[in-house]
Amino acid sequence: MTAQENIEIMDVPAGRRQELDWILEESFEGWYLWHSKKTLRDVELVRAAMSSGRPLGLVMLKSLEGTVGYVYYIAVARASRNKGVGKLLLENALQLFKASNLKEVFASVEKENEPSEALFASEGFTRTSFGEVSKRHGSLHAANMYRAMTVVPGEILLRKPIL
Repeated sequence: MTAQENIEIMDVPAGRRQELDWILEESFEGWYLWHSKKTLRDVELVRAAMSSGRPLGLVMLKSLEGTVGYVYYIAVARASRNKGVGKLLLENALQLFKASNLKEVFASVEKENEPSEALFASEGFTRTSFGEVSKRHGSLHAANMYRAMTVVPGEILLRKPIL
């Protein structure tokens, strides 16, 4: 099955999000697994790629201060990887952010996670730094954004302007 066949991306209400825990368990370990499960419960928007009533993957999204969006996590079930599901979820997230009049989107990935960085790069994300974010938004605003994004040591911050 390819990503274009029979997949619908839909909002997952807070009361149904725990049904997606197994995808996170297949995708993360350690601190990232703990944080992804916590974020799944608390984040403002979760979207899932569904096929025949079964979730294939999910994306967690948040609007930050002003006109900035953040992609917390994209996770795809092991059996659905390398089929374009993550790309569909990211494309859908970017469409939602654009429709909400956001001007830029951030994401962060572990330095060693080349497949995730490649996915974001395929949609126009480029590496950025705290210094660059500070120049664009001011130091205090950048610090607040970093705190809200939970960027941790060992991660690369990515940025994409929304045109």
